[in-house]
Amino acid sequence: MPAPPPTDVGAGGHGSQPIYSRADDLAFFSVALRAQVVAEVAGLTHAAKGMRHYLGNSGDDFSINPDEAMSDVPRLKKWADKVVTEAVAPLATDAANHNKAVTFSSIWDGFSVSQEESEDWFLAMASVEVAATGVVTTTPAEGGGQPRISMDYQIHLYDRYNWDGGKNVEILEVTLTDERLGALHTAGLAKEFNQFGTSGVQHFEGELPAYGALDLPAPDAGRGGSRTDPSR
Repeated sequence: MPAPPPTDVGAGGHGSQPIYSRADDLAFFSVALRAQVVAEVAGLTHAAKGMRHYLGNSGDDFSINPDEAMSDVPRLKKWADKVVTEAVAPLATDAANHNKAVTFSSIWDGFSVSQEESEDWFLAMASVEVAATGVVTTTPAEGGGQPRISMDYQIHLYDRYNWDGGKNVEILEVTLTDERLGALHTAGLAKEFNQFGTSGVQHFEGELPAYGALDLPAPDAGRGGSRTDPSR
């Protein structure tokens, strides 16, 4: 994974609220606890896991699965295809790189999940940074045309789990606002954290498109019949 990108300031300093102003946050903490249980029952598994980790108040790094996210949110997979293409295309069109293995690492590129396409991932991470790394070998086309590439690559996701916007969400009649959830962090009752993950290694062979992005292999979510397996 490339070095993580800069993040926003979040809700503020952990535990920075004066003690005397935390009574309402203590009351809301029980509401948030109930919300993550409701989310789990409703099938919003990733949202529930993230909320539990936040309320656990450790601030430890948290793992997310890019293959699951791309499988559940096809538009995220297409975004990752674009990120890979933008990193590989300049290498593949440079004759100095032909017929040898060349490593690549993309820049981070922000993507936003909409609530309509996946309420689970919208609540779990909303906006996320996407990057790609890998190794590509380019074979020039005979007589012109598009070069052919053989590539092994991975997709990386990074997100700072915090509540700093003006949004509000409702999980089965439990209303949560960014302000109230962020206040749990400044009250020292919950703690913001970094969440990130790296996909499995994928292989691709084919022509570099003249226009648009590569259509890369579908991710292997690897759920194996778990609650988050849509084929279960």
